[in-house]
Amino acid sequence: MFLRGRSVCSNKLPPLSCPVRPLRPFSSSSSAYNLLPSSPSPLSGTPSPFYITTPIFYVNAAPHIGHLHSMLLADVLARYARLVQPNRRVIFSTGTDEHGLKIQNAAKDNKISPQQMCDANSARFKALASAANISYTTFIRTTEDRHKIAVQHMWKELLARGHIYKGSHSGWYAVSDECFYTESQIQEGPDGNKVAIESGSKVEWSEEENYKFRLSAFKEPLLKWLSENPEAMPLNEYRSNTMTYFEDLKDLSISRPSSRLTWGVPVPDDENHTIYVWMDALVNYLTVLGWPWKEGVNAEQMGWPADYQVVGKDIVRFHAVFWPAFLMALSLPPPKSILVHAHWTQDQFKMSKSRGNVADPFKAIESAGVDSVRAYLMGIGGSLADDSDYSYSALLMFHKLLSDQIGNLLNRFSGPKITNRLLDPSIPESQLTTSSSSNQIQLEVLEGEETIDKSLREIREIVEKKLEKNEISSAIMEILRVVAEANAFYSSHSPWASTTATSSVERAYIYASNTLRITSILLLPILPTKMETLLDKMGVPKEERTWEAAAWTGKTEPGSVLAGRVDRATKLMGKKVLFERIVEV
Repeated sequence: MFLRGRSVCSNKLPPLSCPVRPLRPFSSSSSAYNLLPSSPSPLSGTPSPFYITTPIFYVNAAPHIGHLHSMLLADVLARYARLVQPNRRVIFSTGTDEHGLKIQNAAKDNKISPQQMCDANSARFKALASAANISYTTFIRTTEDRHKIAVQHMWKELLARGHIYKGSHSGWYAVSDECFYTESQIQEGPDGNKVAIESGSKVEWSEEENYKFRLSAFKEPLLKWLSENPEAMPLNEYRSNTMTYFEDLKDLSISRPSSRLTWGVPVPDDENHTIYVWMDALVNYLTVLGWPWKEGVNAEQMGWPADYQVVGKDIVRFHAVFWPAFLMALSLPPPKSILVHAHWTQDQFKMSKSRGNVADPFKAIESAGVDSVRAYLMGIGGSLADDSDYSYSALLMFHKLLSDQIGNLLNRFSGPKITNRLLDPSIPESQLTTSSSSNQIQLEVLEGEETIDKSLREIREIVEKKLEKNEISSAIMEILRVVAEANAFYSSHSPWASTTATSSVERAYIYASNTLRITSILLLPILPTKMETLLDKMGVPKEERTWEAAAWTGKTEPGSVLAGRVDRATKLMGKKVLFERIVEV
């Protein structure tokens, strides 16, 4: 947050009059993140890595549903990137923010060292990522030596370029928010203590000497970057709010006296100061890429700028004001897109340890299953703009929706009564385990099949456009709509009736099978475990699980082959239900 208290320049080195080295140019018109296609690296001619990050999570409390939501947003987009461009390297980082006064004080209160506290709580976030099947490539911790080296290198580089000077600062300081507030940003709380209006955190008056970053010098570059690049922050509401921060941009306090804060990265060559926790934390996005790089290394080939930086709406100013300014000062481009999402609430209040309304993600996963939790959080909270109120009953309802639509369609056409009508014992097993265009038929659309056929032809492009615009919840609902149409189409053919002609049974079987195959592929980024299991249950060959294979052209194996695959898979895997029934207690 901005430090907008009274600022006075001191005469200690480096003085306010220290010359500022001119900004080296960077491109503020980088194209929007687009997986189809990616721009080749100027060095190798191959696609640059797709780089996506979550915020690093503060380890002063246990993880809650909101933390998992950030992880899942990034995970869905990372998995989508791999699915669409399997040959493009994906770098996906998450991790924990472990420095600051809150950690220092909490560790003291618990009579343990700050490192012990960080080790224990960081492990819980890493365990959550594992439990939620988050496909990160790096789990970064700000207490790692490699990160401390990167932070101090950034400080030295900014100092050498004239962007840091020593001054004094006074204002109302909130320990829990790690920032200063002005008189207009505080009010008297119910207990008579001063609190921040924005967060409700207790504040105390503080005056101190510290180092400052010349944030005000970046007002125009920041405005130009954000106004000329709507992709930099896709949602208008968040972009408009961020633009207001630039109206009265003040220089930023970037150190704290080590007499007050010791748990952090020391300021190089000044043992009396510790680097501001948010400057420290933001550098993690470069640490992951091995920064500082050797002379001549191409930043894009290393993965910078990031394609997506996923953040909650409460930390926008750090990522959309401070962070791009630091990067500009280093002659590095800002991230391509800062993907801001709303919060999960409970009882209409933001989840917080102090309020006691934190939903435990571990319990949710244990009771409803990881993929149902993933689908619920992305289906309800994946719209990004609006807060969503968490409810365990709503989670179970979403689980039931998946069971009633996807699980039900699988059960209806994969049972032996239907499958046995289409089996052909003369088909060799090799034809059941591999895909070959020579074995396919071109399905002619008959009367009554127009709706389901049209939906199958359109659904991949619809989902693709939704995901490219980060409309994950809408993409899920479009997929479930097509599954519902397939259920209705299947019922209309009554394939279970002995009086139904085999040709009609086959038509129903082909459309049901291909609907599940296609929609399962489209849902792989969101429900990776269940959809892989579903594809296994259908005996779908690996080469038919690609993004390209999710395009419906009417070409398909005949019903005898599809039924043979299901029959073979059932004998190998058994008949376990895809979405088990959950009884709310």
